[in-house]
Amino acid sequence: MYPVLPFGPITIPTGPIVILIAITVSLEIASRVGKRMGLLIDDVWNSGLLATLVTLIVARLWNVIQFWSIYMTEPLLIISLRPSGFIWLPGMIAGAVAAYIYFWHYALKPGAVAAALLAGAVAGGALLAVGGYLTGNLVGIPSDLPWALPYFGVPRHPVAFYYALGLLMVVGWAWFYAKRMPAGRLLLCICFGAAVVVLVAGAYTEESATVAGLRLNQLVGLGVAAVCALGLAATASAQEQSAGAEPIDKN
Repeated sequence: MYPVLPFGPITIPTGPIVILIAITVSLEIASRVGKRMGLLIDDVWNSGLLATLVTLIVARLWNVIQFWSIYMTEPLLIISLRPSGFIWLPGMIAGAVAAYIYFWHYALKPGAVAAALLAGAVAGGALLAVGGYLTGNLVGIPSDLPWALPYFGVPRHPVAFYYALGLLMVVGWAWFYAKRMPAGRLLLCICFGAAVVVLVAGAYTEESATVAGLRLNQLVGLGVAAVCALGLAATASAQEQSAGAEPIDKN
């Protein structure tokens, strides 16, 4: 694999480079999808950048606070940007709150901006999956299929590319329907599609965390997909009721 990338006399860790590229691509895709939904590119880009920065800062600070005893003995580790040095859940919550405050302050449409940002995040996830393959953090189970890729001499499912292909298909679908679907329904569809990709591709991931013998990533994918499916069914029912309640023009 490729844990580092050589650039002349220096080498740079692959992980942080892939993350920076994924963030840039995510914001660009989000802004383009937002434009198709009638939003200003700058509004989507700025809200996404704010959410990203808040997420990174809070996730990093949360890690530093949680492992403060270690950082006290080696303070230089505080500025280390290793992907393992972030605790993502509190960071993502803080990023979502910051984005919502931005929406409210500038009177943006939360549903439309959120759908655009989610499409961008899914595109970034595709790149992160490929980065996981390069760094060896995302490895498939052994396989004898013709498209299996060798990993230290053992042919394995190219699970990173399963993720990447599936997520890019979701982004392409979102791009096509951005002008044809209400923002809330589009948001649910993107979330549902990404969850299904996790559910399916997760079956081929090696060393996945398990709960009661079941893969945690697949359980999360199944749960999110089920919630989104219920939301889509509810919105469809609401639209049908709204259409049925419209007054009939007798002229």
